[in-house]
Amino acid sequence: MPTFFDAWHFDGKSAVRRKVEVQTVGNQFYLAELERRHGPFAFADLEYAGEQGDASVYKMGGNDGWRLGLVGNVPTELVPHLPAKKTYGGWIDRLGIGPASAVFAIVSAAVVAVVLFSPQWLAPLIPASVETKIGDALIGDFGGRFCSTPKGKAALAKLTNALDADPRDLQVEVANIDMINAVALPGRKVILFNGLVSQAKSPDEVAGVLAHEIGHVREKHVMQGMLRQMGLAVVLGGFDGNGGSTLNGLLSTTYTRESEREADDHSLKALKSASVSPIATADFFRRLSAMDGSAQMREGKERAMASYTSSHPLSDERRKLFENSVIKGKAYRPILSSDEWTELKTMCAQDRKVKSGWGFDFE
Repeated sequence: MPTFFDAWHFDGKSAVRRKVEVQTVGNQFYLAELERRHGPFAFADLEYAGEQGDASVYKMGGNDGWRLGLVGNVPTELVPHLPAKKTYGGWIDRLGIGPASAVFAIVSAAVVAVVLFSPQWLAPLIPASVETKIGDALIGDFGGRFCSTPKGKAALAKLTNALDADPRDLQVEVANIDMINAVALPGRKVILFNGLVSQAKSPDEVAGVLAHEIGHVREKHVMQGMLRQMGLAVVLGGFDGNGGSTLNGLLSTTYTRESEREADDHSLKALKSASVSPIATADFFRRLSAMDGSAQMREGKERAMASYTSSHPLSDERRKLFENSVIKGKAYRPILSSDEWTELKTMCAQDRKVKSGWGFDFE
């Protein structure tokens, strides 16, 4: 025998709210309106749509405007046929708010632990293609600040080729920014700031710094630092139009002591392979330490020096590491000729199209 229940109904075709009577027949029902009857409809096609006033409202899959409102308490006989009410979402409603909150807390703690404590094993798992896309999205052409002249780029390529066995996947640039700094960024990108190049006394000093940054790339320190600094959201969820702040965060990323030591070891091996004396890098560190500690420094130079020392903590131990790595009797040679060094050092000054300064606006 059919069972009858009063309700209201929108058919999805007009804005007319109809007073109907629900007539159930097994797993189906009809909606009776005066002398008309609509249906049959399957209870299995109903979805809970929420509350409207004192009515429980249900919708029909595949028909956006179709609504059925059951006013007051849903009759007991009808409850087994109707879909369960959803207050928070599918799995939360199934578990209950208390257990769901506990699960969420555990998952959140696990994610935080992964981000904070596991970048060293997470970083190698990120595909090179993903890292490249991240680097391209963040850096691009560095706001038009990459310097380029034919002879300057040739000298930079020669420098890079001498320090890495297979540099084809590296992108090494000089940025027209007057800060003594160098950074390794996602996508196997290394940027030397013009302030560092112009202040260097020789190409061998630049070689030691460049080899150090390449070491960060080869040892996967860049992605480790990114995971530690920015979290998994950047890698997995994108940048939400906030690439500028993300890039600034990466530029200020500091590496662990172990990572810095690994990059120094990589630099020493690269210098040895290229027959470049590490004493130039030791002198570079000594000069930076003296300049950084000078109370008479001008404010602008103070900021420039702080840029390098904040992201590459200097120590007497690091200076001695390079100084003591000099091999007595070894025939060292300059990594660039005098003319090549001049072209590299003046590349930004010669490039009339390059933008200068900081003030990025990445959108």
